Amino acid sequence: MEREHIELDLLTIWYLIRKNMVMIVILTVVCGVGAFFISQYLINPQYEAAVTIAVNTRDEAATIIASDQINAARQLVNTYAVVLTNDTLLDDIIKQLRLSDTIKTLKNRISAEAVNQTQVMRITMRDRNPNTAKDVLDIIMSRAEELLITTVKAGSVEVVSPPRINYDPVSPRIGLNTVIGAGLGLFIALTIVFLRKALRNTFISEEDVVSRLGLPVIGVIPSLNSQERRRYG
Repeated sequence: MEREHIELDLLTIWYLIRKNMVMIVILTVVCGVGAFFISQYLINPQYEAAVTIAVNTRDEAATIIASDQINAARQLVNTYAVVLTNDTLLDDIIKQLRLSDTIKTLKNRISAEAVNQTQVMRITMRDRNPNTAKDVLDIIMSRAEELLITTVKAGSVEVVSPPRINYDPVSPRIGLNTVIGAGLGLFIALTIVFLRKALRNTFISEEDVVSRLGLPVIGVIPSLNSQERRRYG
């Protein structure tokens, strides 16, 4: 008995989806196209520039590097990240490049983190203008040695990869946004379909009487409208 109830539910779901297929497809396509249009034409693309540096625990070069020196360098990465994005430096960058950003907004677009928990640090900058992103990193790297000497009092950085621009926008992700938009449209369409089914308080077929009231059907009056009979089955 329970198995028949599950099969009936699945058949009902399939019937509802098939009956409302046109509305479901239209709403899914409209939301997907809308997300694509917004991502493509209404959201300003963001470009990213990045520089990779190696963090050392001391200025002088060493032929043999012990494991404790590497671990100490890893711990310095977070400290160096704070030092190289301090408010004073960012304020100087804003003035030098004549940016419209505040210190807070500029800092939010700069990230510095260790690469795979190593002593290598990657600093990235995002901006609508790819050249501006690179200019910001150039200034940071030109001041890096001075800041580290005066602030940390020890250690140094070596550039592994100079600031480079990625001319492919990193944001918005048009393909992903389109898929999310289409998925949202599909979800909305299915929600409407099942809400209409749940809120409907009329009985269309004898199956509705049996499933919703639990009463046997004594008799059925046939409909004279054959078109509606085929429609509601």
